[in-house]
Amino acid sequence: MIDDASRPAGPDAFIRALNALYDSCNRPPYRRLAEVSEHLGELYGRRDLPSLSTTGIFDVLAGRRKRLPTAAWVASFVLCCQRRAWETGVRSGDPGTASLPAWQARLRAARSPGRTVPPPRPPADTESTGPGRALAPPEGEPVRPVRLTESQRATVAGYGPRGRALLDRAAAGDADALYRVAVLLGTDPARGGETVPLLIEAAAAGHPGALDLLDASPDGLDAAEAARRAHLLGDQAGRGGAAADGEAALVYYKAAVQGGRLDAAFAITEILRHADGAPGGRGPG
Repeated sequence: MIDDASRPAGPDAFIRALNALYDSCNRPPYRRLAEVSEHLGELYGRRDLPSLSTTGIFDVLAGRRKRLPTAAWVASFVLCCQRRAWETGVRSGDPGTASLPAWQARLRAARSPGRTVPPPRPPADTESTGPGRALAPPEGEPVRPVRLTESQRATVAGYGPRGRALLDRAAAGDADALYRVAVLLGTDPARGGETVPLLIEAAAAGHPGALDLLDASPDGLDAAEAARRAHLLGDQAGRGGAAADGEAALVYYKAAVQGGRLDAAFAITEILRHADGAPGGRGPG
């Protein structure tokens, strides 16, 4: 199968795999793929993906670019090929976003030849997919359930009620929760490699932050980058006046400190100081 991630990795092999996908879809005209790419938001709820250009498609498939395409470009190209093949009767079904984890895993392997790539879960059966069928869950809805290891669960649960709530959402396949769990785990320098399968699933479900991290960190999330992302999540949770969520902000700031962001310790101090000073308030547990 084209999505068999066990084939030899490497940039050239990856470009050949993209060409094989294109051939298997009966080589649709580049302009048709470009047209489909303009509607990925309507078709799959993927507004984060780039539109394709005929020149860009040609350059990638011809191997004329020095670097491999981005994770977002690959997702866009795969979805457009599959869709066009189904529309023209070349394929009996459109797997939609279910095929993307395998392609993201293959892209990562191509960027790091020789490294072990966690095998992606197989996509669900798509033979019955037809007009009017939902080809992907709406934005914000859970995707396929994800199993975390006991060690991963223990680490995230150690962040308290907010960590345990994240685990429940991540286990159900919530893309944003998977991204956040990956960030929390990634602030531990020894666990960067564990973040890749989680980021692949989150990216396949349409999370733009996960797509960015896969492009920037193909070998696993760097602790410093994870700490930066955790700090941003803490800032987001702490903003909003009355709507601010200090407990959630503490979770991400603590993770940021673990990843080396010492300025997050000051943010933690400020949150606890304001909580202790509030009328009738007390510091979060």
